[in-house]
Amino acid sequence: PERPILEDLLSELRSDDIFYDIGANIGLYSCLVASIVDPTVVAFEPHPKNADRLAQNVSLNNSDVSIQRVAIAASSGRAQMQLSPGFELDRVGSAGHTLLTEYYDEDSEVISVEKRRGDEFVTKEEIPPPTVLKIDTEGTEMDVLEGFASILARPECRLVYCEIHEDRLRSQQYSVSDVSAFLRSHGFSVEKRSVEDYAVFVRGKKPD
Repeated sequence: PERPILEDLLSELRSDDIFYDIGANIGLYSCLVASIVDPTVVAFEPHPKNADRLAQNVSLNNSDVSIQRVAIAASSGRAQMQLSPGFELDRVGSAGHTLLTEYYDEDSEVISVEKRRGDEFVTKEEIPPPTVLKIDTEGTEMDVLEGFASILARPECRLVYCEIHEDRLRSQQYSVSDVSAFLRSHGFSVEKRSVEDYAVFVRGKKPD
């Protein structure tokens, strides 16, 4: 269902881009971007089994992808990740897991994961800062953007694709308009795009 967004992203990428896949799951975006466009790819996935499968998919596709088993957030430390109801920790490729621990009922399984502020992670780990970001973090979109505030302000950071989980975003007292306003304040022009019966995406792009 994300094919229109994926195709749009691929059409915008350059071979010298540094692509951050935040909420990479098992690596659909990371592997395709690495194989088709061949930029530098850094994939962030804190769910342990999904990260394991991501690593397998990267290996099977002979992709050059740096895998970071952390959640990107507005601050660094430990976080509780709530798993989707009915999904066991060992179920690979499952989605919907979120750092919004109040989102599911109290019977949902919770695991501890590492979280890192994006700006701090780039500096401390000495990895190249992104020029393009894809964000799919099940309600913590604003946390991710705020954590990358300094990075996003750089002129070379030129493109952001952010999947919006509107109900979860509202539970954090944010809206699609807040995401758009944040990106505009960092120099991006913003478009809202919908994939029918699936999701809303916000695309931020800086002038060439």
